[in-house]
Amino acid sequence: MAETNDDFISSLKGMINSELIDLNTSMDGVVVSYNGGLATVKPIGKKRFQDGDELDFPPIYNVPVRWPSFNGGKCGFKGPIKAGDKVQVIFGQQAKDGTDDQRRFDLSDAYCFPAHNATAAQGGNNEDTILYFGSAYIKLTEDGKMEINAPGGCKTIAPTNEFTGAVIVKGLFTFMNGMIGSTSSGVSAVITGAINFIGSLTSNGKNISDSHTHTGVQPGSGTTGGVS
Repeated sequence: MAETNDDFISSLKGMINSELIDLNTSMDGVVVSYNGGLATVKPIGKKRFQDGDELDFPPIYNVPVRWPSFNGGKCGFKGPIKAGDKVQVIFGQQAKDGTDDQRRFDLSDAYCFPAHNATAAQGGNNEDTILYFGSAYIKLTEDGKMEINAPGGCKTIAPTNEFTGAVIVKGLFTFMNGMIGSTSSGVSAVITGAINFIGSLTSNGKNISDSHTHTGVQPGSGTTGGVS
């Protein structure tokens, strides 16, 4: 009786293992090509059979690439998919096109997520949240700070930009369409250093540029009048 039970269990395990050979759950893959949200993906690794044989998985075509998104797809983030990128491939419990109610975990029902390891420069940082592209990055720290590193420059397209705190500019500050400022108390502006001024200068409605004149001039130790 013991041998009969052993034979039954062995046969049952063999049947289960035989079925599991064709069950696909998740595996690493490499992008072969990408176009319009669909990728051709080559799974990494081999399919192993009970008799010890191994076969390469075939390329999987028209694999949707999934990205984190929110608010009905109105917001999220994505990056440029290139051939050679590593992805995590998962296989649907049902046919993704709805054509076969009996299909389960088939290679043709694959989705993938970009899942490449972080670069050496960013992979060692386990304290901050980082969005990076090459050497450029935006870093958010636990203490509420944000750091932007943009070696290629930074361009803001917005009708207005509001800063509620102090602004420190360590490089050249250039403006193209004028500058207006005021303060509720104290001095509006303090500049230390030489000023090379080109153009007209007005103070309280009076032109005090190079061409201005004075009235009421008196000889000797007298003083001039106001600006005319």
